[in-house]
Amino acid sequence: PNPRITLVGQPHARVILEGTALVDEFIETDLAWSRTGRVDPFAYPWREFMRAVLELRRRKFDVAFQSRRHIREHVLLALSGARRRVGYAFGPGGRFLTDAIARPNAERHKADEWLELLAGFRGAGARAANAAPPRLKVAESERRWADEYLLAHGVLSSDVLVGVHPGASVAEKRWPLDRFGEVTGFLARRPGVRALVFVDPSGYGAGLGGGDGVISAKVDLRRMMALLERCDLLVCNDSGPMHVAGALGIPTVAVFGTGIAQLFAPLGEGHELVTPPLRGPSPRNVGALPGPYDVSEVPTSKVLDATERAL
Repeated sequence: PNPRITLVGQPHARVILEGTALVDEFIETDLAWSRTGRVDPFAYPWREFMRAVLELRRRKFDVAFQSRRHIREHVLLALSGARRRVGYAFGPGGRFLTDAIARPNAERHKADEWLELLAGFRGAGARAANAAPPRLKVAESERRWADEYLLAHGVLSSDVLVGVHPGASVAEKRWPLDRFGEVTGFLARRPGVRALVFVDPSGYGAGLGGGDGVISAKVDLRRMMALLERCDLLVCNDSGPMHVAGALGIPTVAVFGTGIAQLFAPLGEGHELVTPPLRGPSPRNVGALPGPYDVSEVPTSKVLDATERAL
């Protein structure tokens, strides 16, 4: 009853969750091991780690949750001063937890896996699992901006608007750019359909826009959300924008590598998940990163067929 919820995460978490009433306060921090992706204790931002610890201790939390199976996260919980510390048990890290949850089934969707952390809270896990996924919110001012942007680019309210986002933060998850070009060409040839290409901040995907029936947008995160909300469908990789679209109630055609679609599928209904053809048994440790993505093996025809079904 009457909870006050604080989220510890990177700055974009605050941007995405604005207006949802899901979080009361944010502690912004980036605790990656290193910028190279390798575990390097000497390059680790220990000063930032201690700043986060002090921010946590100052608030005197009753309960703290951590869903990642990483010893660093268990240490952070232990130093937080929270009276009850909930996380997954593994190795020596479990000694830092008051509620050490058994390692979950590695084949389950991550959302279902994380809800197991609520098992010790009087049925809260079951209630959360049966509830509809919460939605992200777009402000009215942002909707008006999106309407004006699309109208200025000749998009009518009667048009079917299909977003195309070819980027992903992990390069191995990116389906080849020229095949996304085939998708935008396919969309441009359909009467009453307009394609909206989302260009990421580095400029990736810029070459896909500008043709007949295809427009592009290189915008910040909130404006991307406003434009996504106007889309009838998003064609994309396994990526953050895929999950944002799902949390806005927008169906997706999402290109996945081998063996991970069941773990990271967007929430909600109407999604088409496109994966490479199976070649023998499923890979082991499919939840680990980096994983066996091999998205280049996904043929364009499968993505076009899935887009046709979704439309």
